Amino acid sequence: MAKSLLHMISNDIGQLACLYAKQHNLSQVYFGGFFIRGHPVTMHTITYSINFFSKGEVQALFLRHEGYLGAIGAFLKGAEEDNPNLYSWGENYAGSSGLMSTSPDVFPMQRSRSGTFDMLEMDRLERQLVNLPLLFDPSSYVPDTVDLTEDAMAREYWLTCFEDALEGVAKRAVASQPDAKDAADRAGKFQQKYWNKLQTLRHQPFAYGSLTVRSLLDTREHCLNEFNFPDPYSKVKQKENDIALKCYQKVIRSLDALGWEEKQFALVKGLLAGNVFDWGAKAVSEVLQTDPEFGFEEAKKKLQERPWLVDSYHGWIERLKGPPHKCALIFVDNSGIDIILGVFPFVRELLSRGTEVILACNSGPALNDVTFNESVIVTERIADMDTIIQSALQDERLILVQTGSSSPCLDLSRLDKGLALLVKERNTDLVIIEGMGRAIHTNYYAVLQCESLKLAVIKNSWLAERLGGKIFSVVFKYEMPPK
Repeated sequence: MAKSLLHMISNDIGQLACLYAKQHNLSQVYFGGFFIRGHPVTMHTITYSINFFSKGEVQALFLRHEGYLGAIGAFLKGAEEDNPNLYSWGENYAGSSGLMSTSPDVFPMQRSRSGTFDMLEMDRLERQLVNLPLLFDPSSYVPDTVDLTEDAMAREYWLTCFEDALEGVAKRAVASQPDAKDAADRAGKFQQKYWNKLQTLRHQPFAYGSLTVRSLLDTREHCLNEFNFPDPYSKVKQKENDIALKCYQKVIRSLDALGWEEKQFALVKGLLAGNVFDWGAKAVSEVLQTDPEFGFEEAKKKLQERPWLVDSYHGWIERLKGPPHKCALIFVDNSGIDIILGVFPFVRELLSRGTEVILACNSGPALNDVTFNESVIVTERIADMDTIIQSALQDERLILVQTGSSSPCLDLSRLDKGLALLVKERNTDLVIIEGMGRAIHTNYYAVLQCESLKLAVIKNSWLAERLGGKIFSVVFKYEMPPK
């Protein structure tokens, strides 16, 4: 009788909500309140009701911390009164709890906590984050390419992938702090905490709201930071930067000896080969660990031959025969060979054409991605060897900026305000996004107001097969803005 009553009331709520949504031409309804809090049966029945009465046109959404929205709002309002618009907030997944399970078999640790006890951890980001001004429609922009709450096959693959990589990440964390006696102990705690998060997501994919490759990567970075491993790849990055810098002048000389069309292809191939050097990809990290001689030329040989998996190269080369772009914004991926031998020769060519360049790098560390501070040091060292880069820096035709992010992926709706202002000021008309995290897992379908170039090497065999290719397949996606 109680269950029947619950279903009746939930269906009634669903039908009323659906009628109001149709009356006001809305496609989403948010639900909150004690009747719903922590009760999956209620949420399921309301969702079923909404789907049934709207014929799938209206979506039911539930708030994770809805019992505390007033308190959260009051805190944020009070915290920002002294310094309005100077910083932003981001959720820290290491400390935040997800939606609780009602089953003791799902995650036993949860049952020791009260069903109404909730945890929300937020990081105060010292820079204000805003939309990229070049987004075609910010209101419809979704960073993530695949929603793992809906795609069960992809969810199973990626959760297993992150589980398999966990031990290697923990070892890398310990190796990054050889003088710290407690490093192994902290790494073990990190490993256990992230493992628990992954198990929760196996049984409750919606536990933290959205579930994407980006959220899995960000959660791992948050857990590493919680146990004081802010930059496990710092020594690897320094070593790879030093090796790549020694090869820079040789690479430039070989490019300058080529004819124009041959040179353009060599620049693109170099950009792609540089992107192979990604310690976040298991297939690549295994090669880099077992073969220390694996370098830039070897990476070029690994690349798929044309035609590529996604191949807009002809459109790109035809565009280069026209007038130069005013300003190019480049979101950079990895340290070492990627930025030094891949990105910088490409930047140099753009500058030679008369195009200004904004080089955007992460504000904080993630995997072996280059950070803003590291990019400043690398650029100064390249400028000492290259007069084109040196004069562009002096004339502010080459500007280094930080994205405001510490993620291996890229959310174009949360970028540093300074970057956004610079993009407007320089009349940016070309955006280049490189790497799997920034151009495949996120932003593959992002629509911009200007020309864009999204390029990456698929360094994951499962993902490559799903896209219709093989490992080290190439995505080279040149797009014009919608008319």
